[in-house]
Amino acid sequence: MQANAFDVKEFRRALGQFPTGVTVVSTRNSDGSLAGLTASSFNSVSLQPPLILWSVARDTHCARVFESAEFFVVNVLGKQQVDISNACASPAADRFAGIDYRQGRNGCPVIAGAAAYFECRTWNLYDGGDHLIVVGEVLDFHYSDQVMPLVFTRGTYAVSAPQAPLNGCTGQALPRDGFLSNFLLYQLNRVYAGYSAELYPLLQSEFGISPEEWRVLTLLADVGPMAMKSLAERVSQPQQECRDCLQRLARRGYLMVDKDAQVSIDGAGLELAEQLFAFAKQHEQSVFRSLTVAQRRALSRGMKTMLSAFAN
Repeated sequence: MQANAFDVKEFRRALGQFPTGVTVVSTRNSDGSLAGLTASSFNSVSLQPPLILWSVARDTHCARVFESAEFFVVNVLGKQQVDISNACASPAADRFAGIDYRQGRNGCPVIAGAAAYFECRTWNLYDGGDHLIVVGEVLDFHYSDQVMPLVFTRGTYAVSAPQAPLNGCTGQALPRDGFLSNFLLYQLNRVYAGYSAELYPLLQSEFGISPEEWRVLTLLADVGPMAMKSLAERVSQPQQECRDCLQRLARRGYLMVDKDAQVSIDGAGLELAEQLFAFAKQHEQSVFRSLTVAQRRALSRGMKTMLSAFAN
């Protein structure tokens, strides 16, 4: 297939199967004003000299700014900085309004609370089709092991987490009375990994619904009509990816988006959501069939208490 025959949105979804971090690249214009944008195209190039690269779409104003910028900063966002990612991906004139930052060594914004930052001098620029590839020489950097990085994968924000040691794989099994086997965080990690690894493929095979579409439909059926911006925040999606997801569902007749970007689920969507609820509940009962009704209720209460504690 020729490249110009690709469906651009589907191509972007295919690329989204490769998880990346989320960065905000920032600089300062010659007039002193700030410029920046959200980018996931960040990567290392060389250790000696220390070089990194990222890319920016040529049709954006920021491309012209970074094409002439001598210095810039790559801010690697932490898991609590989704709002910063969304703000710097918006068309707002002042993307740094309300963002806590300081001036770096060359005057570019360094965002507070980031997982890492790299202060760079522009080393070279390369043609990248409809993007400009920027290679930077790292002049200074800092990172924090205390901040979990924000991750972007399959059109959705996520959080990186170390893979839990597997029980039941080749080699010696974990002892039943050992620390990990009785550590709540390890247990939760394993349960979620196993649960989602079963449920999401079943939703795709039974209903043709992806995980992000599942989250949108069930949320709308539960809560009712929502503004697209609020919906994107609730399902942890950037607005562009959420808009693409809504368009796919709208084409299939499951929801409607009005001229004011208000999203509502219609009859076919509600009917599908009810089927999804029933299927998920049946799957849940199958997964937890070894628990009594009282144990399931106690587990649910415990999970709700934990969620409330993290929310406060």
